[in-house]
Amino acid sequence: MTTTENTTTDTEPTDTDAEQAAAVLGGVDLTEALSGAVRKAVNAQVTAAAKEIATGAINDFLTKDVIATMRETALLEAEAAVNPDAAAAVAAVAEPEPEPEPEPEEKPRQLHHARLDLFVEKYIAHTYRREVSRKGTEGKIRWCPQWWDHAEAVGRLDALWMAWEEMRLGEGSEMAAWWTQFADPLMAALFDPEGVFKYCSVADGHRPSMKVLPTVPAPQGWFQDGHAHDVDVEPGVTASGLILPAPSTGRARVVVAIDEFGE
Repeated sequence: MTTTENTTTDTEPTDTDAEQAAAVLGGVDLTEALSGAVRKAVNAQVTAAAKEIATGAINDFLTKDVIATMRETALLEAEAAVNPDAAAAVAAVAEPEPEPEPEPEEKPRQLHHARLDLFVEKYIAHTYRREVSRKGTEGKIRWCPQWWDHAEAVGRLDALWMAWEEMRLGEGSEMAAWWTQFADPLMAALFDPEGVFKYCSVADGHRPSMKVLPTVPAPQGWFQDGHAHDVDVEPGVTASGLILPAPSTGRARVVVAIDEFGE
């Protein structure tokens, strides 16, 4: 029996095979070539995306006002290149003006007397001491302990209080003016026997018997803008209600000739 020997064996790559393959591909490393191609493609996509994003951002930034400012700055810089004196103008445009500092908030005025009643009780009552309690003085002077129940008294004393709070801080003649221009005339009006306290007294107490002043409605359109205006009124009558007399014709001048040495 003849035995046939199998001469077929598994072939493994050898150095000779690698050298032949490299010769066919011209010595190119496939792994390195593939990596370079991938990097190139990725870089191209990233560059395109960045360009698109930058274009959108620039379009959003370049408003009409920004473009106008850039154009004006470019013109000034071009002028400064040929004219050095224009450099100051370019710097003025390039550097924004500093924002003005906010003004300090004005602190509220600190009142010496927190309320009107305290001003009257603690200051006026002690400063203006008058004989108002004795019977028989009502014909010369009047005062009502319930001054706060008289609208006119409240109005006058409130104005007097505000003036005092402001003028007391003066460094000159402010308080002298307060006495002569505010306190004396206002208090004289309150002490007047025919004034707001006419029916009141310290002895008899508060008597709110004063009647409201009578008034007549003004004609339509008389106070159209808040001020009085004559609107179809009778001749001689003004917006103040005064009746103006007719102008005088004057007196005739009579010349009498006297014969000093008459016959």
